[in-house]
Amino acid sequence: MADKLRVGVMPYLNSAVFYKWMKQDEFELTEFVPREMALAVERGELDAGPLPVAEWFRLGDALTPVGDYCVATKQQSVSILLFSKMMPGEMEGARIAVTEQTATTVQLMRVLFKEHWWVDPGAFVTRDEPHDAILLIGDEALRNRSGIDDYPFVHDLGEVWNEMTGLPFVYAHWVARSDSDPEAVSELERTLGEGLEKSLGEITGITSEGWPSADMAPEEAVSYIDQFIYRMGDREREALELFRTYYDRLPEWRPVSKIS
Repeated sequence: MADKLRVGVMPYLNSAVFYKWMKQDEFELTEFVPREMALAVERGELDAGPLPVAEWFRLGDALTPVGDYCVATKQQSVSILLFSKMMPGEMEGARIAVTEQTATTVQLMRVLFKEHWWVDPGAFVTRDEPHDAILLIGDEALRNRSGIDDYPFVHDLGEVWNEMTGLPFVYAHWVARSDSDPEAVSELERTLGEGLEKSLGEITGITSEGWPSADMAPEEAVSYIDQFIYRMGDREREALELFRTYYDRLPEWRPVSKIS
């Protein structure tokens, strides 16, 4: 193998199973939140990683799948949460603050507003601007899973999607740039498969200390990881196709990255 593949590390507990057995001397590992990871791949600063599926749709033939590895939820996500001052059906014209980390989940939220709640929010804004609701993901959502003052309603977007469709939801898919070294991509696929099998077989190796950045005890961390699916099957592919159908109906809009 020539140069080491530059692989993005998703810094969330739901992705830790992929990295436990991945060694820095085999791959060049760099941490990115979802939006930054997609931008780094697009710019050629990163070769591969678990890319948000909305960005995978957008980049198309510039990317190639790395096996069938993904990050999907069976039903609840627990860490994709919309906190609001009113119920979604009452949010016509509302202002929703969006975490700077999100790429796919904000598009899922847009789909749910259009296809499930049938309302049109007024604007998606930064957290520094006045807002009626806020979308959080990852560890920040987990830290606030018991609720946020002044936002009495909490909506788990994975759970809402499942209620609407009866399907899981795929948030990220492992992909590589199409111009990456095929041998290196094959090695990454092999490493992901072997590492995932070990991690899920010895889950306490990841959760023995819980997940301090999300204020999760060991038993909570185990329960949380159990909510996820890491290899796509027929139902996950069906869910992806349905999400893309809904996504393509939306007016084109992407959050502005702070590093764009």
